[in-house]
Amino acid sequence: MSSLPQIGFTDIDEHFADFVAQFGGDPMLMSLAAALLSRSIREGHICISLWPMPRSPDEMNLGTILEWPSLSTWRQVFTDSKAVGGPEAQTPIVFDKSDRLYLRRYWDYQQRLACALRERAAGNRADGHGQTGSRAGAIDAAVSNALTIISGGPGTGKTTMVLHILARLLQQPGSERLRVALAAPTGKAAARLEETIRTGLEKLECPEEVKTRMPRTASTIHRLLGFKGNSVYFRHDARNPLPLDLLVIDEASMVALPLLAKLFDALPERCRVVLLGDRDQLASVEPGAVLADMVDAALLPESPLQHAVVTLEKNYRFAEESGVQYLCGAVRQGDAKEAIRILREKSHADLVSFEHNQPRPPAAKFSEAILGGFSALVAEKEPDLALAQLKTFRVLAAVRRGRFGVEGLNRKIEEILAEAKLIPEPAASGYPGKPILITQNDYQIDLYNGDVGVLLPDPVSKENPAQLWAWFLGKENTLRRFAPARLPQHEAAYAMTVHKSQGSEFDRVLFILPGEDVPVLTRELIYTGLTRARSQVELWWTESVFVTAVTRRAERNSGLRELLAAPEKKAGRARQEQLRLF
Repeated sequence: MSSLPQIGFTDIDEHFADFVAQFGGDPMLMSLAAALLSRSIREGHICISLWPMPRSPDEMNLGTILEWPSLSTWRQVFTDSKAVGGPEAQTPIVFDKSDRLYLRRYWDYQQRLACALRERAAGNRADGHGQTGSRAGAIDAAVSNALTIISGGPGTGKTTMVLHILARLLQQPGSERLRVALAAPTGKAAARLEETIRTGLEKLECPEEVKTRMPRTASTIHRLLGFKGNSVYFRHDARNPLPLDLLVIDEASMVALPLLAKLFDALPERCRVVLLGDRDQLASVEPGAVLADMVDAALLPESPLQHAVVTLEKNYRFAEESGVQYLCGAVRQGDAKEAIRILREKSHADLVSFEHNQPRPPAAKFSEAILGGFSALVAEKEPDLALAQLKTFRVLAAVRRGRFGVEGLNRKIEEILAEAKLIPEPAASGYPGKPILITQNDYQIDLYNGDVGVLLPDPVSKENPAQLWAWFLGKENTLRRFAPARLPQHEAAYAMTVHKSQGSEFDRVLFILPGEDVPVLTRELIYTGLTRARSQVELWWTESVFVTAVTRRAERNSGLRELLAAPEKKAGRARQEQLRLF
């Protein structure tokens, strides 16, 4: 690796490259291919194509130094290496017929998931209404089909439909023994699903007996599968399947390929599956963009998924004249000119636009926004009310570092609040009213990456009334408290990245874009940030950065879409009989 230019490779990339180069083939080219493959996995791709030359800035820079090999050269290099082989070979790297390079385990994940999805979709009886449909059509499909994939933006009623799907199924003959699980990729997404079920039950029109049997708890996918410490394996798998007849997964766009493959491995053949998500949101942090691949594959008429996917368009949250809705539509289409027109129009109550060209957030305006957004939070003494305040306002950023990054913004926010005498000096590690974000999973105490809590004394404690506790919402809105020293890694949560905000919603959002372009800025990130708000978004932006972001798509390389788009093979198991509840 020392003979190759450094273009963002980590030590892991280099060690893997050195390992692969030992197995033959041109040493430099095999090292380069292996390092690029390792890095692509870290960046969220499932595979990499080396011809034509990858078009990311790093590889384009490499292309000015190294004459890029032809496809025939790459094929010969891989043929000469014992580390690379076709799908049937037992090699650590797979080179497929489409000239894509995979790590073996990701090739296996992709094949297993594609096979599972195709088999379940083959038994679908109800038309998924192609790519657009009504909520009623989506509910009909979910009740009748082995596999239903429902995609729609916030406010289209995806999560609310879970109640109606469950109510329909729980009124079918024999449903008394129906085994149901609700799950989501993160703890906060599971909590939101529980909250929707709990609040929606009051308005749901169905027999009381059905409401009584309605599941009220949701778990993370990891907990559902039976997480085993630091192992990559789960308690439930193909040999020990989950005891389920129906599985509903919310926020499916956040589920990575490896986890979804393992989940489908662990499902009984007769288990009905409903996936809900938004294909236009950011994909999972880990490799894969599975929901987007499934929805896109269903566009082709010969795909077995064509009747499994329903895309919801009608929005029930925002008014017809909503600026946020108009802006989201333009961003989804990559129409930067129309998006800028909407922002500069400044005629929508739910969309506040602040265009600037300053190297850092304007101090006076930022202070005003922070004091207006967080004063009530840091003044609240009751843990349940403070946790409720956390849902009213949040600052979102695209990146972690820099003047417009989460780390700098959180420090500045604490300085503003301290200057206003609302909190102690920011140097204090903990103080009453401080919102915290968990950044590491801890399965022993049931706290997960992305969970948000608040530090406060116990208002009813008489022994040590000043002692701080970390408070979180538990099942059915119960309060959970922990000694701060017992918490896994955490940080201040006044500001958070858009990635961390997935699965959350706030009444108001202040969304601050950086003053210069960074690779993570894509239309998917902009759309995800905008759609975290229930009532109002305030967007701080510069024209050049915003235009670049809206016109840039978050592309992830995989072969899953191709596998799911292919015509159904004649051979295959019929699943009509498997659709019976029992």
